[in-house]
Amino acid sequence: MRIGDLIEKLDVSPVTVHRDLDYLAKTNSLKRVRGGARSFEHGTHEIKTDYVLREAQAPELKYQIAEFARAKVENGTTIFLDASTTAFALALALERNPPIGLTVVTNSNTIAFHLRSPKIKLIVVPGEIDQSVRAIAGTWTIKFLESMHFTIAFISAAGISLTAGLTTSQKSLADISETVLNRSDTSFALLDSTKFGTTALIPLAKQAKVTSIITDDSLSASEIMKYREAGWPISTPSGGK
Repeated sequence: MRIGDLIEKLDVSPVTVHRDLDYLAKTNSLKRVRGGARSFEHGTHEIKTDYVLREAQAPELKYQIAEFARAKVENGTTIFLDASTTAFALALALERNPPIGLTVVTNSNTIAFHLRSPKIKLIVVPGEIDQSVRAIAGTWTIKFLESMHFTIAFISAAGISLTAGLTTSQKSLADISETVLNRSDTSFALLDSTKFGTTALIPLAKQAKVTSIITDDSLSASEIMKYREAGWPISTPSGGK
């Protein structure tokens, strides 16, 4: 597809088309070519890991969350980004418009590969890579994180419910979240609206350790109120209205 055709068919601006194609190229969904983009050659095989499947879920909501979360990051801050697909969307937003003097610490090998701006100091934690979730974890990772301090920690979860709170699917991921929350001045849980009312196996974090949950504008005002009344601060681009 040529960029001009996409602009005409989708009735959007050239900036939007370029931005979206850049994002899709970075997530290996298509290949950028001069003047447009094309699909990969037939026969290309991609292993459908848990990460790949999650990456395809609600990308527009993750983009909305990422743009809102980007505004929370000021000049001269040190932040932690976990290995979630929403944190990856935030990493791309930061690369498009990096704050001055930003340091990013991550346990995501995907973020480590794609975050290439020379304006951002990037620190990748040591440990073992779990390719199914594209996360670096383990004893080395925890020990390394315990020696650090973060201005802001951005984490995610498999789900959140009024009864179980934040939950995730793997203990290793919960251990990392617990560690960085204890080492951060401020912390945000990035959760799109599809994760509300769902639960996973492992409890992830207590209410008191999360400054706020950032979600998209698809969550109803009544649902937001239920969680706020239960002690979960929630922020949305529209303010939850």
